[in-house]
Amino acid sequence: MTDETALSAMPVIEAAPAQPTSPAQPSEQMPRTQHGSPPRITAFSEFARVLRTRPDWLYGLLCSWALGLGTFAFLLAFTRPDLAHPMNAVVVPVILTAVADGSLTNQLAAEPRWAADLLRSGADPGRILLARNLLLAVWELLFVAIVVALTVRLGHSAAWVRPALPQLAVLPIASIAIGNLASVLMPCPFMRMSKRFQAVGTWARWTIYIAIPWGLSSVALAMWALPVYLEWRWEPRVVTHVLDLKHYAPTVQHAAHTYIMIWVVIIPLWHLTVWLISLRLAQTLARMRKQGLIKLMERHLDLNARLPDLSFHAAARQLPRRIREIPKDLRGELGLLGSGLLEATATAARLWVP
Repeated sequence: MTDETALSAMPVIEAAPAQPTSPAQPSEQMPRTQHGSPPRITAFSEFARVLRTRPDWLYGLLCSWALGLGTFAFLLAFTRPDLAHPMNAVVVPVILTAVADGSLTNQLAAEPRWAADLLRSGADPGRILLARNLLLAVWELLFVAIVVALTVRLGHSAAWVRPALPQLAVLPIASIAIGNLASVLMPCPFMRMSKRFQAVGTWARWTIYIAIPWGLSSVALAMWALPVYLEWRWEPRVVTHVLDLKHYAPTVQHAAHTYIMIWVVIIPLWHLTVWLISLRLAQTLARMRKQGLIKLMERHLDLNARLPDLSFHAAARQLPRRIREIPKDLRGELGLLGSGLLEATATAARLWVP
C-alpha cells in the first residue's frame, strides 16, 4: 500500500534501535561533535558536500538551467532583440525562468534523509536554510554569468554589463525568497519520478509544491517590472519638472544620477530587503515546526523504502490499473495537508500575537 495516510498511523518508537540501511540507500547520519553539540552547517561545507555526493536535486537544477537556455534560444530566434541593450528583452526573462524552477531546490526536504538526520541530531533548521540560501545563490549567480557571457558573445557588446552588475547580482534573490517560505509552509520531500508515479497519495502535495514557486514567480517579475515602468513613465517628467523649478537645462549627468539612484541603489536594496524578511520568517517558522518536519521526512523515507524499484516506463504503465485508488489516496493526503496548514496557521498566529 503506497498511501501515506496508512504510514502516518503507524506508531513511532523513539527508543528503538536503528535498523541497518541497504547499500542502495546509505545512511548519512550526522555525528555530533566531541562535546555533544549538533553539527555546524556552513555554506562552504554544504558546497563541498553537494559536489561530493551530487544529490538528485543538483541534476534538477541543471535541468532548470537548460530550460532557461531554451528560453534564451527562443527569444533570439523569434523576437530578434537588440543585444546591445538586452537586459529587459532577454537577460531578465531568461534568468527568472531558470531561477523560478531552480527555487524548487531551496527546500528543507530536497534531501530528506540528510535533513532528517541533521534535525534529529539537534541542528538548527534556520541555520540549514541560511546555508542552502547561500549555496543556491552561488549556483544561480553562476547561471547569470553564463547568460551574460553568451549575450556579450552573440551581441559583440559589453558596454551594458558594468552598469547592470547590481541588478544582475540581485535577480535570483526574489525567487530564493519564495523558496524559503515554500520549504517551510509546504515542504515536499524529494522523490524520483519512477516512485512518484507509484506514490499517488503524494501528488497533491507535489502539485502544490511545484505550483507555489511558479505562481509566485510573478512577484519576482513584478519587482522588476514596476521600476522599469516607473522609469519609462515618470522619470522624464520628474527630471524635467525639477529642472524647470531650478531653471537648469537637463543634461546627461542628471539622467545618469537618476538611473544610479533607481537601479544601483534602490532596486538592489529592495530585493535584498524582501529576501532578508522572508528568510527570517522562514527560519522562525522552521524552528517552531521542527518536529513536524522530522515526522514528515521520516514518513516519506518509510514510504520510499516500501515502494519497488521500477523503471520510469514500468511505473507509468501501472497507473491505469490503479486509477481507482487515486481518489482515495489523494483524499488521505489532502487531510494531512489540511492538518499541516492548520499547524502552520497556528504557528504564524503565535508569531504575531503577543
